[in-house]
Order: sequence, then C-alpha cells, then structure tokens
Amino acid sequence: MSAAGRPPGTVPALPTPALLLAADHRARGVLTVERYRDYLAALTAALPHCDGVLASAQPLADLRGSGAVGPGHRTYLSLNRTGLAGSAFELDDRLVASVERAAADGCTGVKHMTRIDDADPVTAGALELLGRVLESARSAGLDALVEVMCWRDGQMARDTASVVRAAVIAHDLGAPVLKVPVPDAPPGGPRSEAVARVVASVGAPVLFLGGPRSGGTGRPVLEEVRDVMAGGGAGMAIGRTVFEDPDPAGMAETLAGLVHAR
Repeated sequence: MSAAGRPPGTVPALPTPALLLAADHRARGVLTVERYRDYLAALTAALPHCDGVLASAQPLADLRGSGAVGPGHRTYLSLNRTGLAGSAFELDDRLVASVERAAADGCTGVKHMTRIDDADPVTAGALELLGRVLESARSAGLDALVEVMCWRDGQMARDTASVVRAAVIAHDLGAPVLKVPVPDAPPGGPRSEAVARVVASVGAPVLFLGGPRSGGTGRPVLEEVRDVMAGGGAGMAIGRTVFEDPDPAGMAETLAGLVHAR
C-alpha cells in the first residue's frame, strides 16, 4: 500500500468542476502579499469557498496546522520552485519538495510546473523531471496537478495553439490533471471556443489559471471564468485575484458561484 493508504497506481480523481486556491507564488520570488500574517489571513478567509489549495511547503503546513484546510479540501504540495521569477535561471526549475513528503503529510496530491521553451535546451531536462514526478506520484497513489505552458521570449505564450501544444505534451506523458493559461482570444464566444479546443485536445480535466489580480472591479476575471466554464473547463486555479482582493472571502465566493454554476 502507498503512504496515502491506497494501492500503488490508484489515484483519486479530482471532483469537477473545481475552484483551487493557488498559493505558491512567494516561493518563486513573486512577493504578492508581503506580510506573512496578512497573507495567511487572506488565504484562510478564502478557503471555505474553495475546493482545495495548492501551495508551497510553509504556507500549506501553516494552513493545515491552523485548521483552515478542512477534511473536504484537496491539497497539493508545490514541488518545484527554483526557477525564480525574472532570474537568468528561471527555466531551471528543480524540486524543492518531494512526492514522499506530500504523501507523509497526508496531501491528496502534488503540483508541478513545466515550461516548454523550444529555444532553451533546459526544456529536455524539465520534461524528464516531469516524467519522474508523474511516476512517483502514481506509485504513491497521489494526484498530480501539472501546470504546463509554452514559454517564448521570457514569458508565457497564451495563443491557443501554444496552450494546446503544452497541454498535449503533458497529458501524453501521463498528467492526470492539467493547469494551463486561458487562451488569448477575444472575450465571449471566441474565448470559449478556444478553451473548448484545449479541452478537446486531451483526455484529462483541464483547470485554467487566473494570473495577476486586475485593478478595479475584477470584472475581467469574472468574464474570463464564465468563458472558461462555457468552454468546458474543469474549473479554475486562482491565487492573486483572490488573496490580493480587499475582500478575499467575497471574491472567492463569487468565483465559486461561477465555477459551480455549470
């Protein structure tokens, strides 16, 4: 039996649609909320409206220790964070935590990020690492949430063809759950159609990432979530839009309503 109490290779499916709270930015040098106490308070306020959380080691441990993470929450330990944002070694994203630690801590899964840059040979090693993580997660009976994207000229490629390409590569290597960017298409029908194209390219649930918090009313991200769900997305994995909002609980509740309305 695995550390999670399941036979090796038995991975619990992610219930969908799902809203996951993303809380692993600071470990990659994206400071978001600087005061740690305020950061935890915002995450704690939002979590009752979310289906789970993906986080780096210390925030996840503190959320679990405080009771903010309930028995019904999915929990994903973020594994690779060495690729600090804006650094010369950003694509050299190595493990800072292990599948074994996630299993020992009682997490339901692990989260792993892979960026595919055709111009950088480090991508070959990144894909090999992804394969090893997927094998380890499967053996441990843990879910594996893979955030995958094409990377071009130092930034995420959001055109639909690039999102599809990244999703297909990770899926066919065995990723059971995918997290990808929302395709850069006009709002409404065209964006929903782009999402549907991504979803149809794989046979696994596809969550879409939320990106940085928009200023003002937050209306753009709400429209984005509506389009994702209309296009067949399995849900959203959103962080800064929620925990940087003046009312994290209210924003999380609004997003959850959109995600679960489908």
